[in-house]
Amino acid sequence: MKPAVLASLLVAAAPALASTAVQMDVASLTAHSSDVVRGRVLSATPSWTGDHRRIVTRVELEVLEAWKGGASGRITVLQPGGEVDGIGQRVTGVAELGKGEEVVLFLERSGPNHRVVGLAQGVYRVSGSADGTRRAVPASLEGLELVAPSGPAPAPRQALALPQLREAVQAAR
Repeated sequence: MKPAVLASLLVAAAPALASTAVQMDVASLTAHSSDVVRGRVLSATPSWTGDHRRIVTRVELEVLEAWKGGASGRITVLQPGGEVDGIGQRVTGVAELGKGEEVVLFLERSGPNHRVVGLAQGVYRVSGSADGTRRAVPASLEGLELVAPSGPAPAPRQALALPQLREAVQAAR
């Protein structure tokens, strides 16, 4: 077999290392969300799905503020991937959520649970800055290939003061 043919077969057989999603800005994320919340991660517990074919992580979130929708108290956000008994399943483009972390999430209800809209695009991490303002920083899009939507290009992702992000969500509701 010729080296060029062998190389092309190996490339074709290689696993995909990225997830694909339509590029979304705050207005689009808000439009596609049933709930937008600022919350604190209480726990993240991976487990097998009922058919034992996939691993999901159940993230328990304390809702601190609901910017859109009626989510309140504690909610469960299902994230694909995780590790159970030394067996891991990683889904590229998903932003992991860690215990104690404060986040703004763009969510869609799925039965009694929620899921993040737009994969990592729907996650903003809340942090303080040197001047004392609290900022919402977009989660990394590592491993996420974005496809341009039809129509106008979305606004670029950027860190915003927390009140600015809240205002942008409320303006897009």
